[in-house]
Amino acid sequence: MSDSYDITEYASDEEVYPINGEQYNDIIGEVQEVGQSLSDLVYTSERAIDVAQNIAGMFKECVLAQERTKQMQEWGKVEIAKTIAKFKTAQTFMEGTFGERDKALTKHYDLLDKAVASNDRDLILASLQGISSVVTKSPLDDFEKFVELYNDPSQELLDF
Repeated sequence: MSDSYDITEYASDEEVYPINGEQYNDIIGEVQEVGQSLSDLVYTSERAIDVAQNIAGMFKECVLAQERTKQMQEWGKVEIAKTIAKFKTAQTFMEGTFGERDKALTKHYDLLDKAVASNDRDLILASLQGISSVVTKSPLDDFEKFVELYNDPSQELLDF
């Protein structure tokens, strides 16, 4: 049988394959059914491959989303740590500033008490001027400058 020899010609050649017309039609019908089944199988296989590719794509997107979520969580932890560090630094600054102010006022008041006890007018005036200089200067002015420097990314002040 040559490659160009059509199977239907072979099947219809009564000398090679003796069948009647009805048998011939049955065989052709069965061959067509098998052909359709194969076509359906190929189509189903293609659809299964498409579905598998879609699932693989969705899985890849899911993995990327999980990685982005982890990165965002880590970024959040870093930002929280930075915020806590800023708070603690500001708290330390404020405690230090007000602590120094308290110490200065305490010393000036102690000096005033001694000046009053000794009735030393010059010492009384000096201690009152000292108290006045501490009281009139706002510790928050220094804090505002500190915050400006602290929030300026070009400054390396306390850069963690």
